Amino acid sequence: MFIKTEDTPNPETLKFIPGQIVSPNKNYSFNDLSDAKNISPLAIALFETDLVKTVFFGDEFISITKLPEHNWDFIKAEILSVITEHFL
Repeated sequence: MFIKTEDTPNPETLKFIPGQIVSPNKNYSFNDLSDAKNISPLAIALFETDLVKTVFFGDEFISITKLPEHNWDFIKAEILSVITEHFL
């Protein structure tokens, strides 16, 4: 599975495009693990990495804002792994 990434105006946020529908009927914004409980297993898994500050689901993309103490160069692979595992 190939997941495309795009930069956003916020350097702390990356847009992940898995090439599949993420949230077909409604956009979701999650500010922490408790927001994701009982709604999204993917958002829960992303927060459980302890790398993520916020998660947003659009129709065909996931925007993730990382915690400021982390660098995308070091955490991007782990985030991609979580997303890939979810969709497979």
